[in-house]
Amino acid sequence: MKKKMLMLFASLFLAASGLHAQSVSAQADIPFDFVVGNSTLHAGTYTIVPMNTGGSVIQMRSADLKDAVVITPCICASDSGQHENELVFKVIGDRYFLWQIWTAGYDAGRQLSINPGVLEEANAAPMRTVVVKAVFAKA
Repeated sequence: MKKKMLMLFASLFLAASGLHAQSVSAQADIPFDFVVGNSTLHAGTYTIVPMNTGGSVIQMRSADLKDAVVITPCICASDSGQHENELVFKVIGDRYFLWQIWTAGYDAGRQLSINPGVLEEANAAPMRTVVVKAVFAKA
């Protein structure tokens, strides 16, 4: 029984530390217009702020406060190990779509869906990936 309780507390501690890593603010300079969900945001400096513990709801807003969006990403895992602090964009034609948000030192990140209609367009245009480095605030 004591062994099970110890394992439970260890699991909770590890889960809480992982959630904490996903709940810190970040800032990134994005040099191109991009799409998040159904919104197009303009190139500029953006702050990414978790609105709840664990980062299941995130606000992304421009430094000039002209552009903002609230997103609900899913958790994704990396098969290539840990990432840097970065935003990953899928580029289809000449449009950039925010796809993933990663925090350095963790192999789990946040992933956004891309409109299925847009993915159908990708059959006609090659799809590529662009990574933008982000700076995460110290907790």
